[in-house]
Formats: sequence, C-alpha cells, structure tokens
Amino acid sequence: MDLIMKVLVLVIVIAVVAGLLFIVFNRQVTTGPVTEAQAEQLVLSDVNATNPGALVTIINASPSTLESGSWNIVLSVVYNATRACPTLSIEDFDYPATGLSGATINNYTSNCIIYGISSAPSYVISSPYIAIARSYNSTIAKNYVTTYGYSNTQVHARFYSSLNSTSTPLNQTLASVWIINYSATPASFNQYFVLSLSGAVLGNYTAQK
Repeated sequence: MDLIMKVLVLVIVIAVVAGLLFIVFNRQVTTGPVTEAQAEQLVLSDVNATNPGALVTIINASPSTLESGSWNIVLSVVYNATRACPTLSIEDFDYPATGLSGATINNYTSNCIIYGISSAPSYVISSPYIAIARSYNSTIAKNYVTTYGYSNTQVHARFYSSLNSTSTPLNQTLASVWIINYSATPASFNQYFVLSLSGAVLGNYTAQK
C-alpha cells in the first residue's frame, strides 16, 4: 500500500512540475517584446508541426491592429504542391495577441475543385497551385496522369506577363498567361497547357524530353 501511495505522490509531483514548466515556458514565448522575425519563426514552426508534409510560406507580415507589439502574419498552406491536385488554403495569425490560434481566411482549392471560380466571371488565378488544379479539369491532363500514374507525374505552373509567337508551338503572341507543365517519369514527352488569368484553356501542346 505504501508503494502505491508513493507512486501516486510521485505522479502528482511530476504533473505539477510539468504544469509549472509549461506555464513558465508559455509566458516566456508569449510575453514581452516580440520582433517580426521572432513572430514569423514561431508561427512557421507551429504551422509546419501541425501540417506535416505541407509547403508553408509566409505571404505577408505587418503590425497588428489588435494589440501593440503583436504581428499579423498571413501564410499559405499547400498540400501536394507538385501534383495534379494541390490543396491551397490561406491562414491568418496575430501573434502574440491571439497566441498560435490561427484562422483559415480562404480555402482556394481542394480535390481539384476551385472554390468561387464558377460564380465569379472576373475570377483571377493568382497562384500556380490554382492554375494547376484548373488545368486538371482538361480531359487531356487527366488522361496523361491516368496513363503514367499520379505519383509519377510532377506538375508545375509559371506565370508570364507576355510571350512572343515563337515561345510556344502555338505560334501565338500571348499576354498574362499561366503555362502548366505535366512531366511524368515514364513518359517520353511533357504535356503543356496555356491558361488565361480567368482560367480559360487557350491551348495545349507537347514537347519531347
């Protein structure tokens, strides 16, 4: 019986010490002057830890409007960044004012669905991940990925403010377009798509590796 009591007391002592250490550490992290760089690093570390495998990038950091000495940090969280169906969301943090509790302010795309594009005729594709998801609506893109395998296919998108007629096999002068490149390991060629800013497919072509 004495042994059980000793074990219980030891467990209680350990729990109390752990609680005190947590409080002390939390206060060290969340109180006192915090620089912009410190706030960014703490938020990035937390988001990376809670989103393993995601590509996390800070979009903007600015002084908080909630509390003096705090920082408003906006970042993007992308899953499957180089696959045919990336998931993109935008997260907002105000640190240390609201701690490490972020809010999702926009879910742009998930499962190859682009939210809001069908109800917004003036929709502007502002991210390569949205351009990739949009291009995958094409039957040609789906056939390419199905033929060579989802895990074997890398997809990248790049924005061009202008392209002359010799830049692509389409022989067209293009302005403000996304070019999406599908490249599969087993394939002998890459599949390309040209999208307008609103997501319209302007053309497609292939190129031998």
